[in-house]
Amino acid sequence: MARIQSISPPARLNILRALLIAAILLVTPALGYVAVSRRVDPAFVLGALVGVLALVVWQRRGSHFYEFGILAIVLTGGLVSFFTLPTGRESRIVVSLLITLILLLTWLFHMGWVERRLAVRPSPINRPVFAFVAVMIISYFWSLAFRDPLMFIWSSFPMVQVVALLVNVTFPLLLLMVANKLNEPVWISRLVIIFILLGVTSIVLYFTNQTIHDWFMYRGTRGLFSMWVAAFALSLALFQRKLPTWLRVLLVGLVIVLIYRYFFLGRSWVSGWLPMFVALMVIVYQRSKRAFVILAVLGAIYVSLNFTYYFNNIVLAEEQEGSGTGRVELWERNLGHVANHPLFGVGPAGYAIYNMTYHPSDARSTHNNYFDVLAQTGIVGFAAFLWLFGTLIHLARRTRSYLDGRSDLLEAFSVATLAGGIATMVGMMLGDWVLPFAYNQTIAGFDNAAFTWILLGAMVALYHMAGEGKLGPVSEMAGGS
Repeated sequence: MARIQSISPPARLNILRALLIAAILLVTPALGYVAVSRRVDPAFVLGALVGVLALVVWQRRGSHFYEFGILAIVLTGGLVSFFTLPTGRESRIVVSLLITLILLLTWLFHMGWVERRLAVRPSPINRPVFAFVAVMIISYFWSLAFRDPLMFIWSSFPMVQVVALLVNVTFPLLLLMVANKLNEPVWISRLVIIFILLGVTSIVLYFTNQTIHDWFMYRGTRGLFSMWVAAFALSLALFQRKLPTWLRVLLVGLVIVLIYRYFFLGRSWVSGWLPMFVALMVIVYQRSKRAFVILAVLGAIYVSLNFTYYFNNIVLAEEQEGSGTGRVELWERNLGHVANHPLFGVGPAGYAIYNMTYHPSDARSTHNNYFDVLAQTGIVGFAAFLWLFGTLIHLARRTRSYLDGRSDLLEAFSVATLAGGIATMVGMMLGDWVLPFAYNQTIAGFDNAAFTWILLGAMVALYHMAGEGKLGPVSEMAGGS
């Protein structure tokens, strides 16, 4: 330890960079060699090059390495569905996950090697994040120690469970990193702009060339993507005072097209439109309670006139994508597993082997994040998960109150993330859109799920900026003229 302390911080930083470059260049191809039938897959080599490029950007950009990395996660998650890295199994590693792991490992290693302390800002979000991560890890070992002895365990499951654990702890750590590394309002603005551009790109490609759309954007535009894009578009249109009229009209038009795309053309996919409608109504309520009541009445009239269709085709019928209702039996079955393993559950992805053992003819996932978390981490993990999201909603409300009356992009962002946080709570009832289940979305679901964690992490960062007085008066950057 004395030798480490004698090394100057700049020298330790250079050593860290050299070690990371060596790890990416040497370890990644080696893992690829083992995983892919004892041959070096070119994709792994490309992944190593991407990592080296990221480190070069870090050296050139200095303190903005993490900020640019966070934007890169969003861009690759939204636009790079066509490229994945092999694992030797059916699941493949998406580029957004690779970049996230590079950022997190760099951050954690930097704290341990350079700063030699847990360098996170005091925040109400810290305890629930660490609690959920700790419970998830405990649940993994708990599931190994108290697994039913008659379980049918196929050869790939142990590795799948480890990867599921990795992904499940990556999301809250990603949120924590974003909350700590976004310290300037300009990065909030860039996030909003990227999401609006992704939404426009998705709509244009969907209506002009669906093949190209699915090639580039299929995974990223699933889940809660439509909700976030619509929330930002409407919030900007209603709350950013200096926005030009033509741009305001275009943003409202984007919302209308999203509603047409996900509701009128794809109404059987409830996950695509119900969270979006919830977010939009929350935004309208914050802008005008009278408008909220009018829209609610019109919505009630529409539903009553089309009640038979929705009852027969959505309430009674299971969706082809598996994200609607009709899942009560699956949820009851999951609760049975929880009853036998109440404290810490059956571990990450663990209920898959229980379903395959006890219900092999209908071994489906729950398509519900709440039941997934309850089954995988038990009552303790479920409580930690609710604590985490309850804290996020609380901070979103406080952030909204801090920025009330600014009438700029930052206020619009606070409105959108409060609405998005509430809509996320609804969306988790419809699918595994926040924590992708290993045998449903697989690892590839990281592309769309990461959006929610990054945006809620950015909301926490904005909460701290506002509380620390870093925002100042409304600026041209925030107001947009």
